[in-house]
Amino acid sequence: MPSYSVELLEGEERGIRVECDEHGEWTELPADRRSGSFYCEGCGRELDVGLHTEEWRDLGEMC
Repeated sequence: MPSYSVELLEGEERGIRVECDEHGEWTELPADRRSGSFYCEGCGRELDVGLHTEEWRDLGEMC
């Protein structure tokens, strides 16, 4: 099964970069969008990517 990398970009306008590790295909989502789709022709798969900026905690840590 292929693997994918999702990276928050540095800089003033921080976008999201999604890359297929196996085929090297990538796309960059602009900073004003917090979600989008990435399609890798090599894999034939489409990923829906979303960024949530709320603080995440494991349910085991909640009181």
